[in-house]
Amino acid sequence: MFPGLILTIGSVLFLSLLMIVYYIKIRLNDIQNRLYRYLLLTAVILLITEIIASVYFAHGHNPIIYEIVLRIHWSTGIAWFTLLYCYSICTLKELNYTRILDLIKDNVRCRLSIVFALCGTISYLLLPFKEMDSTNFTYIPGAAAHVVLVYCFISVIMTVLYMFFRAKEASTRKKSAIIMMIVELSIIFAFQLIFQKVAFLGLGAASQMFFLYFYIQNPDLTLIAQLRAVKETIDKSSKTKTDFLSNMSNEIITPINSIIGYGDNILNDNNFDKVKVKTDIEHILTASNNLIDIVNNILDISKIESGDENLYEREYSILAVVDELTSIIKTRIGSRPIKFEVSIGENTPSKIMGDQTKMFQILLNILSNSVKYTEVGKIKLSLTSLINKDIVTLNFRIYDTGFGIKKEDYDKLFEKFSRLDTATTNEIEGSGLGLVITKKYVDLMHGSISFESEYGAGTAFNIEIPQKIVDINPITTSEQAIVSKGNKEFIDCSNYRVLLVDDNKLNLKVAERLLKKYNFNVESVLSGKECVYKIKSGEKYDIIYLDHRMHEMDG
Repeated sequence: MFPGLILTIGSVLFLSLLMIVYYIKIRLNDIQNRLYRYLLLTAVILLITEIIASVYFAHGHNPIIYEIVLRIHWSTGIAWFTLLYCYSICTLKELNYTRILDLIKDNVRCRLSIVFALCGTISYLLLPFKEMDSTNFTYIPGAAAHVVLVYCFISVIMTVLYMFFRAKEASTRKKSAIIMMIVELSIIFAFQLIFQKVAFLGLGAASQMFFLYFYIQNPDLTLIAQLRAVKETIDKSSKTKTDFLSNMSNEIITPINSIIGYGDNILNDNNFDKVKVKTDIEHILTASNNLIDIVNNILDISKIESGDENLYEREYSILAVVDELTSIIKTRIGSRPIKFEVSIGENTPSKIMGDQTKMFQILLNILSNSVKYTEVGKIKLSLTSLINKDIVTLNFRIYDTGFGIKKEDYDKLFEKFSRLDTATTNEIEGSGLGLVITKKYVDLMHGSISFESEYGAGTAFNIEIPQKIVDINPITTSEQAIVSKGNKEFIDCSNYRVLLVDDNKLNLKVAERLLKKYNFNVESVLSGKECVYKIKSGEKYDIIYLDHRMHEMDG
């Protein structure tokens, strides 16, 4: 009889070693680790009670004590297989719990397995063990043991069914671990039924604990998997940014080449044609707008990624925002056969509180896309308002008759650095960041954005953004009042002195021309030191414009 215990005693020693290693290592406090911990302790109890029962059978004289030890041993077997079933579910489904009570409460299968275990335990307690002596000793003593074995077999079958029908999306590694576990248990069951005087069941539990530890639960494996995932993320991000920079170099060079080409054409054309020059200048402005859009988007996404983007709320008029957008969009449309329409609901409050700059950027990004992707037809911006106490939800709808979006591109629309097939096919300039930034801003303002599109027919974007109401009186304008301004009148500032400070001569010339429209008395210097010298020498100015970054002395 005692030679049959050699496997069990060896298993206890190995499990003790495993427990020391397991508890020395840093462990995650998730449900899989908790269940594995209980499996480990239960397996140790299973083996120890098996040894005690065998030794007491040979040397004990009290049948009641022997019966109690046997009952504890086989009850532990039911508990171990129940825990194994729950562990398999959590591993395959990657369930996130910290307490087993929460798992039982939320997961119906684990709850049913507990009920099934209780029923199995009650059935087993009502049945007797086989009376044995030294001539007919067996490790499967009668009907009570058979009930437990049937319960264990059903638990294994339930695990198999769950894996194949409810956990199809589980990783191959975890599926293969469960399959190998089931195969090993099946072999152990077969050996125990054939060789009933050798303790194989305890060995099976011990070998399972070793297998699960070195294949799944080892924290080193978890760290390696995490490091591998981080590396893959970094590599993917690096490749994405490399591709993006490669695309950007082309996107930036394209408008720059246009600006240089048309500028050179104007400068070197001996036959001055006013109409031709005006057309060339329009092309230069279009290319410049595209270039500044690309640069602004790169700067905006950089701020968003670094977490520096915040809301700066102040009082503003949504009518002023739409008015300014109308001027910009009509300028960008130019002479193309595209009609731009604006419609504003009559109940829109005249004054609201929010981040006007981001609101402007959201609408500008969508409208700019409409201009880029529309060759003929119309673009329409409509605004309706839903008022609830002191909050107004602004509902914007921007519709165009442009190229539309293919269904396979829907998922790419709000992805960083992605260009749609439509943009590539039609050679449309852009960074692929406008809609990403728009989505970020909408989320930051607690709004929502969605779209509908039919490829070849057009696209409609719907944006909802809540804003605080400052003045609930409705705006006093109609859509006909929102038109691009004609000739502008500039106020006379001839009594004011302005100092421009920039280390770039070209920037100074541009700024001087902008300010001359107002008749300012303009002076310019090329460094911060010159600016300081002028002030120290007693010069008086009404306003000083400083470039932020200059050589030697910062603005």
